[in-house]
Amino acid sequence: MGNDHLVSPCGHEDWCSGSPSQQQSLIMDVPFLKKVYPSDDITHMGGSNCANDTKTVKVGSYFVNPSLSMTLQAIINKHGDIAKDCQLESDYMRTPVLEGICKVVQDLQNIQFSELKQHHLKSFYSAVKDAERVNLNVKWLHQRLDELVQAVNSMNLKDSKRKSMQRVESIKKALELKKVEMEEIQSKIQELEGQLASETLEEEILNITVTDITSKYEFLEHKCLTDGLL
Repeated sequence: MGNDHLVSPCGHEDWCSGSPSQQQSLIMDVPFLKKVYPSDDITHMGGSNCANDTKTVKVGSYFVNPSLSMTLQAIINKHGDIAKDCQLESDYMRTPVLEGICKVVQDLQNIQFSELKQHHLKSFYSAVKDAERVNLNVKWLHQRLDELVQAVNSMNLKDSKRKSMQRVESIKKALELKKVEMEEIQSKIQELEGQLASETLEEEILNITVTDITSKYEFLEHKCLTDGLL
């Protein structure tokens, strides 16, 4: 998921703990979209109507874009008429909202979980909230988005955990190298300390020797070198 930030959690943590294949199946697991619908459920309508100026398809009592007709029929079969209590009475206003929900469902079908990003979820939530404002029954879709949020959060946390583990391993290796360097430095310090002690002892011995010799023969420095010889 990359470095995406966590999305606000909304519930259903059990789904988040599933395997990637299980998570993917939840995105694609809209069984009602996989049904084969009787031909008399969907009526193709040519020309224009009050909801759309292009060719539309009648699904139940709604005229929608042909590319969305199967999805709308699937939704109606599974959840009933989600727009029956819609506050928008005009088809001009109600149809775009209904089609927006169909598009969200189609996007969820087509997108891979590994490709799901925050901007996708934000867009989906916006469409669902708009639908809720006009009293469409989209609780079922809102719940799925909440589950996806939890799943994305879970994946983000796992990614953060993986990166944290990598940083810990890197620090451990760096620490081990420094310990080796420290041991080498300590060994060198001990070696130098031994050399210093040896040289210091030799210096002390030389100082004593020089002092002794100097005290014995310093009289020669101020006398003729043959004094006492003749």
